[in-house]
Amino acid sequence: MEPATVAMILLSCGAQMQGCHMVDTRPAIYAGMDQCIAALPVRLEGTGMIGKCQPVTGVAPGNRVAMVRVTRGNGSGAISTDYLVQRVDAGTD
Repeated sequence: MEPATVAMILLSCGAQMQGCHMVDTRPAIYAGMDQCIAALPVRLEGTGMIGKCQPVTGVAPGNRVAMVRVTRGNGSGAISTDYLVQRVDAGTD
């Protein structure tokens, strides 16, 4: 069985933990949950941020990824979903 691909998500939150936003739109990718969990305390040390390790599909370790937020609707009925996608940089011709 292949190890799960896991992304480290870093969040910056307000004092009351009511609102948080993603700090890095290029999350680090790990070959498994154990690797991500081991790296998380080191990455968070002294930053005041919180973080989590989240399984992802369709992205191999070592590939660069980007976070894409899709919002459906508007106003108070809007729903946002964050996706990790493989990052493809535009080449120069």
